[in-house]
Amino acid sequence: MKTMTCRDFGGPCDHKMTAETSEEMLKMGQEHLENTLDEPHVKALMEMKEMSPKERKKWNYEFTKKWESIPDSDSAQAM
Repeated sequence: MKTMTCRDFGGPCDHKMTAETSEEMLKMGQEHLENTLDEPHVKALMEMKEMSPKERKKWNYEFTKKWESIPDSDSAQAM
């Protein structure tokens, strides 16, 4: 289990999400953006949708690096 915030995705808030896989985390982040209808979240969602394929590839690469650098919540609690 790993925990990230909306801000970790490049979003505007510190809402925490916990997931087992990066794919699950991406889905949760997308749902958070789509369901939080204030101006900063709508703006972030529009920016994501307007990304070119090259920009999306770079964003996915950066996300993967962040995901891999986050320690598992389970192992952090065991320490």
